[in-house]
Amino acid sequence: MPTSISSQSALQDEATLLDGHPSMSDSVTIVKEWLPHRISSLFSISLRWTCYCLHAVLIALHLCLVGLAVRHTEHSVVVPITSRSSVLTAALSASLQAFYTIYTALLVYLTQRVSLSRRLSQRQMLTTIHDVTGAWGGLGAALDGLWQQTKVVTSPLGVLSVTAYLLNISVLHTTSSSIIQFQTFNNTVTASAPTAVGWPGPSVDYIGFDWDTISSLAPSVGNFSGLGHAGLTNGIVYDVLLDNTGIGNVTVNATSISSDCALVAGLNYNATGSADTIWAQDGEVFPAPPVPWKDRILCNTNVIASDMLNFYVTTAIEGSAALLDHTSIPMDWTYYMSPNDTSNNISSATIDMSWVACNISLLHTSAIVDAQSNTFLSSVSEAPVSPTWTSVSPHSLQQPPKTANSSWLWGPWSSAPLADVSAICSASEESEAFSTSSGECGYQPSMLDAYLMQLLGMNASQINPPQPYGPEYSSNTTPSFTLSVDQMEMALSRVLATTMWTAGQLGEVGGGFDHSIGSATITRLVLETRLNINWIPLSFALSASVILLVLAIRMTHADSENPPEADAVNSGGVLELIWLASRMPAMRDTIGRVDSPNIDDLRAAGRFDVLLADAGEEEPAAKHHDYSECHCQGPQGVVRPRYTFIPIDDPTPLRETIIHQLSDDGEPISESDSVGLEIKRVHSEIALRFQELNRLEALRDQTQRN
Repeated sequence: MPTSISSQSALQDEATLLDGHPSMSDSVTIVKEWLPHRISSLFSISLRWTCYCLHAVLIALHLCLVGLAVRHTEHSVVVPITSRSSVLTAALSASLQAFYTIYTALLVYLTQRVSLSRRLSQRQMLTTIHDVTGAWGGLGAALDGLWQQTKVVTSPLGVLSVTAYLLNISVLHTTSSSIIQFQTFNNTVTASAPTAVGWPGPSVDYIGFDWDTISSLAPSVGNFSGLGHAGLTNGIVYDVLLDNTGIGNVTVNATSISSDCALVAGLNYNATGSADTIWAQDGEVFPAPPVPWKDRILCNTNVIASDMLNFYVTTAIEGSAALLDHTSIPMDWTYYMSPNDTSNNISSATIDMSWVACNISLLHTSAIVDAQSNTFLSSVSEAPVSPTWTSVSPHSLQQPPKTANSSWLWGPWSSAPLADVSAICSASEESEAFSTSSGECGYQPSMLDAYLMQLLGMNASQINPPQPYGPEYSSNTTPSFTLSVDQMEMALSRVLATTMWTAGQLGEVGGGFDHSIGSATITRLVLETRLNINWIPLSFALSASVILLVLAIRMTHADSENPPEADAVNSGGVLELIWLASRMPAMRDTIGRVDSPNIDDLRAAGRFDVLLADAGEEEPAAKHHDYSECHCQGPQGVVRPRYTFIPIDDPTPLRETIIHQLSDDGEPISESDSVGLEIKRVHSEIALRFQELNRLEALRDQTQRN
């Protein structure tokens, strides 16, 4: 009785103390109890947000790689192929694997830690905690957990989330080494290549050339299209690449020969006196050649004027009647009246001749050629041609040369050998040649003259017409070929270009000139390696990183109803389970009633709700006596029993859970056994009240001492 009075008195004192202002010791106690919970809560929140940030960084990293792959920025990292290329490739692959292994290990650790902490802070079935915790053991354990859900369904969605998370981690491991790789490719690099300069330099002496040989070979070389003509095209002579290892097109130096031809106006033919002459109205006099036959284009090497070449032309001229009347030079032609007539039965006719003066100039330009075959493709600027014939005065024929060394113009023509055609003779010359047996008369075209006429498109009968003395006799003086100015200019440019190109091919030993060495910029293919982002592994990695973030948010998000403030248990390992079993006898007794510890029976037995996070709290309302005593001294020296933590806010679920468990023989527990359990619960209630009383007594004693 005194004991109960003192106990009641202590309870009243304690109630009065709690209703009044708290003492210093109470404040310290409150701070000591609040601060660990607050620190634990902040730590859990920081872990969760760190987990989210790391997942977001992984997605951002893959998006950056997508941006680089779209623009092919990674291709700018080029490495030449050497003996260490394989080492570099292996180092890149190992580095990627190491990075992803470390990073994903950190992601798994944070997600597992926060996810389990959230799971253990919520009331749920013990089997659910077992399945989800076991699934974090690895992909194999997660798959086994999914299989177990087909037998006893507890938390299929939770186990599936863990399995999907670990599966996407495996995807990252698989694709990590192939996201970025070194790719072998043919890189294009620019380099300088030597060239053989096509046109001779200013120091070359053209007079020393063997123009006789050069002029005799030029028509043959120019007419054979099957021969290689690298360095020559029409009227352009260009440099030839000596290094054919390049690709594509190359720009080289070139020299284009431009000819500007015109008709000389105001000339007359004078056949009187000791020598035939051509004279102009202003007093200039030029020596006249023998009267040519029709359809002839013959170079007059007796007149060297400025940078010009002069030609006698008996073809028809394309132009107006007024122009032709002003530029034509009538010449008398004498011929036999009939074939094979050796008598003096001759007659005469008039042939219209034109004097064509062509001004020659050089245009230094560039040509685009094929890097491997040196084939001409195009020219940056080509020599212009005249659209129609124009006329010039005879005074222009006596202008001083503009080129210091103009022998490259008239040298080939003056030294050109005669063409293999019969001489052109008048009737009187033919009779004289026949009577003296000399066989020489008139004017015989040179090989360059014949080559020029061939380029103009004249046929063989026009180049070598029938003679007036013989079976091919004909007195017709009407020309059958019409000459345009653009044809004349282009053909003449090609003759000169072919002649100079032939001189370069012969070299100095053969009577020409040696090519000087120039340079050109070429493009080569070089086998190198570069960084390359593979789209397929990157797409898998990006998809996996997005899925990982979604799963992490789902498994770790904070629950507003059950905030993870109690962080005493944050894992489900063997040590944690042993500790929890010792602190929760009801859970230990329930699982201990299973006879055969196979996984199916244990999972079936664990289908009751528990709140493992509260097992570490020192709250009296959650304690039950376990009917075992220890030798622990209390504040008064009395032996106190030991208690364990069991949430008993409502003892009915615990009673129903135990009643519904199977007995050893598989039958439900009888009603008499349930009465015993109820008695045991009442004893636990009494023990709880004694514990509260002892706590208040200890608090009172401490207050008195203070």
